[in-house]
Amino acid sequence: VEARGEAWQTDLERTVCACVNALIPTLKTEYAELVRRVDLEGASISTVAAEAGITTNNASVRLHRARLALKARLEETCRTCATHGCLDCTCKK
Repeated sequence: VEARGEAWQTDLERTVCACVNALIPTLKTEYAELVRRVDLEGASISTVAAEAGITTNNASVRLHRARLALKARLEETCRTCATHGCLDCTCKK
């Protein structure tokens, strides 16, 4: 049973990543970079901030705004899937 749960989790992550990766380029460049580096690659906010030449606080605010923008893109693209948590998304990638 546990192996089945792990396989389902892996499939879910792959599906979510495909949707998110397709939408990241539609964000403002600085938002896209933050989401990619912090949320997908696991870099720390302070590291990404230093590389971008901004304060950690500024990077945190931008990341928050980037996540909100990505959420809006998901809701626009997937409609009720993203809003209501549907895991059987039928949007075209």
